[in-house]
Amino acid sequence: MGLSEAVRELRKHLGESQQAFSNRLGLSIATIVKYEAGREPTGKALAQLAHAAGEAGRHDLAYLFARALVRELGLERLQLGVFSAPAIPKEDSPGIMLTTFRGPEAQDYASAFFQTFGRFLYGTAEERDRAKCLLQQFNQAALREWRA
Repeated sequence: MGLSEAVRELRKHLGESQQAFSNRLGLSIATIVKYEAGREPTGKALAQLAHAAGEAGRHDLAYLFARALVRELGLERLQLGVFSAPAIPKEDSPGIMLTTFRGPEAQDYASAFFQTFGRFLYGTAEERDRAKCLLQQFNQAALREWRA
């Protein structure tokens, strides 16, 4: 699926008109029309689309938009993970992670982790509870292993 199709798919998934969708993203309606007609979103719009897709539970689209942003920023060759979060976390304070995963096994592990984390943040109440359990188990096991 191309980015234009993904923009249209996300808008339709949200059940929004182009006007409502443009308001959600803070973009002009003309920009949304152009994106759906074939012009690929760039920069901040890709980040906004990825965020909106994640909140809507469309992690497949969030991943697509995020990958396009990574390509645009030239980060495909990043060889280490970077995590940034505020010193004093608040309810709405974001954390950011940039990393590159190489090989099918690494891709599978990362995909499973981020799908679980996405459900923890944006899933239904049941999905959030299940994801929280899995993430707590992972956290405890990792801390035991790496602090030993």
